[in-house]
Amino acid sequence: MKKIGDLSDALKKYAAGKNKKVRAGIFEKATYAQADGEPLPVAQVAFWNEYGAQIQVPEHQITVYRLVSEKTGDFRLNGRFVKQSKANLATTHTVPAHTINIPARSFFRKTVRVNKGKWIRALPGLVNQHGAVKGLELVGKAMKGDLVESIMTWTDPPNSKATIARKGKDAPLRDTMQMSRSIGVEVSDNDES
Repeated sequence: MKKIGDLSDALKKYAAGKNKKVRAGIFEKATYAQADGEPLPVAQVAFWNEYGAQIQVPEHQITVYRLVSEKTGDFRLNGRFVKQSKANLATTHTVPAHTINIPARSFFRKTVRVNKGKWIRALPGLVNQHGAVKGLELVGKAMKGDLVESIMTWTDPPNSKATIARKGKDAPLRDTMQMSRSIGVEVSDNDES
C-alpha cells in the first residue's frame, strides 16, 4: 500500500480551516467614478446586468469634447469625442429624461452553476496539499478566473444598436472593463460558525 500522507497532518489542516470561508465576486469598495462625483458601486451595475433592470435617467447636462482643425474649422477625427485634455472645443448639451433597459445577463449565476462542482471537488486536495487558508485562496482564484472568463466571453443577449454604436462593438458586460477588473477573492473568518 502506497502511503499518500499522514492522517493527523491532514486532520490538523482541515481543523485549521474549519472557521474560514472564501468569497469571490465584486466587493463593496469597487466603484465607478461618476461625473457628478457620486461613486457608483460596480456590484450595483453587476446586479442590474445579472437580473435585468429599467433605470430612469432624469434630464441632465453633459459636456462633450472634440478636436477642431484650427486651419479649416472642420472637426478632426470625423467629429469623434476626445478626452478633455486633447480637445480644443467643448460644447454642453441637455440630455432629456429617458429609460435605460438592461436585459438580464446572468453571468454570475451561470458561472456558479457550471463550475461549483469543480470548485468543490478541488478543495480537499488543495487544503491537504497547501493548508486551509492557501487551499481556500486557490479555490477562490479559480472562482475568480471563471467569473472573469464569463464576463469576457458573454455574448447573449447582444448589446442594443445604440450601445454598439457608442462602443464601436457588440461586447455585453464589457465597456470600461471595470466589472471584470473588480472581481476579487477574500479568505476570512467564518462569523456564522
